[in-house]
Amino acid sequence: MSLRTLVFSVFDLSIRCCLLTRPSLDKGNAECRKSLHLPAHRKFNFAELYTINMCIEECNFITSGYIEIDPPYRLDLANIRINLKSMAPHPHDESIAFLLDAYRKCEMFRSSHGGRFTLHLPDIEFIEESCNPFSLQITICLRIHAMQKCPGQFYVDSQECRLAKEYFTQCVGDIEANLV
Repeated sequence: MSLRTLVFSVFDLSIRCCLLTRPSLDKGNAECRKSLHLPAHRKFNFAELYTINMCIEECNFITSGYIEIDPPYRLDLANIRINLKSMAPHPHDESIAFLLDAYRKCEMFRSSHGGRFTLHLPDIEFIEESCNPFSLQITICLRIHAMQKCPGQFYVDSQECRLAKEYFTQCVGDIEANLV
């Protein structure tokens, strides 16, 4: 299995195994993807896909009010809470509390371990403005944390998901255990 296949299958599992990481919770992704004016009918390599996703996440975080448009980037947890009230699955008490806590932990984790997520990417001719990795790094961390600690009522308890949870916990490293 190639690295690219492994990375995308791991994130696909996080989406399938924890209801709190479903793409339907990211309402702005489709609009942000359109704004990039990507070439049609083209297969993208790993670096291109990573860069595309980085730009989509940055756009989505900015348009959702999760971060300011200019660095230094910091999460606006008040805006995140407002958005989660309209899109997080029920029961809200559990889903919103878990997700807000995850955003806080991932911002702390990123400040100490952001280099773990950083790839040195080449410029891509169809991406007009460079994008900051902050939002994608937070999203990756959220998906990892959700796989490790997804609350029971949102977790899909299948053999595949149990194996994925074990992988995320033992092989990737526990997000909570690595907060500084």
